[in-house]
Amino acid sequence: MAKKLNDIYLKENKELETHKILVDSEKPPKKKKKGPSSVWNKLRPVVAVVVSLAIVGGIVYGVVDYVKGHYFDPVDVNDTTPISVTIPKGSSLSKISEILYDNDLIQNKQVFKFYVDFSDMSSKLKAGTYELSKNMDFDDLIYALQQGKSSAGTLRIQFIEGLGVTDYANVLVASGILKNTTEYLEAAKTGEGFTDYPFIAEAVAKNEENGNGMLYVLEGYLFPDTYDFYTNASASDAIKKQLDRFNEILDMKAEGKEQTYRERAEEIGMSIHEVVTLASIIEKEAKTPDFKKVSMVFHNRLDHEMRLDSDATLAYALGVKKLALTDAELDTDSPYNTRKIMGLPIGPICNPSKAAIEAALYPDEDYEEYFYFTLKDPKTGEMVFAKTLEEHDANVAEYGHLYAEADAENAAKAGTE
Repeated sequence: MAKKLNDIYLKENKELETHKILVDSEKPPKKKKKGPSSVWNKLRPVVAVVVSLAIVGGIVYGVVDYVKGHYFDPVDVNDTTPISVTIPKGSSLSKISEILYDNDLIQNKQVFKFYVDFSDMSSKLKAGTYELSKNMDFDDLIYALQQGKSSAGTLRIQFIEGLGVTDYANVLVASGILKNTTEYLEAAKTGEGFTDYPFIAEAVAKNEENGNGMLYVLEGYLFPDTYDFYTNASASDAIKKQLDRFNEILDMKAEGKEQTYRERAEEIGMSIHEVVTLASIIEKEAKTPDFKKVSMVFHNRLDHEMRLDSDATLAYALGVKKLALTDAELDTDSPYNTRKIMGLPIGPICNPSKAAIEAALYPDEDYEEYFYFTLKDPKTGEMVFAKTLEEHDANVAEYGHLYAEADAENAAKAGTE
């Protein structure tokens, strides 16, 4: 009986369990909740890709911006100053690129050459004289160089060595470049606007130290040469061209010498202003064959603390062109009167030639014992040198009367012209 009850009980329990299993199997399984770590694991690859692309994009942008700014962009987008550039006939693309680079109109020769080649424009660039500027990009330059002519007419003007600022101003007016001499002379008087040239900054400082006694601060630095000027050039354009040429001269070397003129000046303890001042006196006192001899005489006198006694410096201050000065004129108080002051005058008295500058730097050492010279023949410019004052006085006594005669002839000639 117990066994039967037990079987019934077991049977009922099995039926209940079977029913529970069936019921539970009909219910949908419960979803597991996703934690933060699970979401990040899925997003991390996407974020990594985005960040990587951003970094690469930034690097690419930076490189492109650098290349564009240092190779393709205009040299100076704000500088519209006209720059005269001449492309000779038969110039290759490499030569044209070099000319543009030398004039600071492009930042890289090879990049410009590649750009022109890539644009298939190399055969269309033409020879001619052009007015370009630093704010022009590659396309602007290429377009301009296709024209084959300048945007303004040009005139070739020669400035003679040994002449002064006023002479050069008159030449520019006579040629039609300038309408009047006012702007040119005002700029030459003060040097204002040109102190970015170190030698002009030095001259300006020297002038200020000596009470602004210079007639023209730019005197001596307007290098005498032949220039091509645009017919619409300003006084500033003309002056800049002459100063640029003077700057080039300073980087030249005398034949057989290793030093530039700048380096030689430093070696012998002279400033550029002193060299140009001495060169200008040499230019006015002698003909080219005697430049280095006269230079040695002046160096000797400077070294021995003797006055230069150059009438040419005083004639410049007085504004006269004659050989024989009166006693009253010789007694004039002036920072240019080397009969009364020690050492060099306050500044140059003309614009000296390359030969005179070189003579100032390399005097003739064979004349180390000579302290005097005088003009022997005013017509030929022949000179006679002396070691002592007695010899010099004798030479002056013999040839001095010729100076007044030459002055009279020149005055008469000037009166008939």
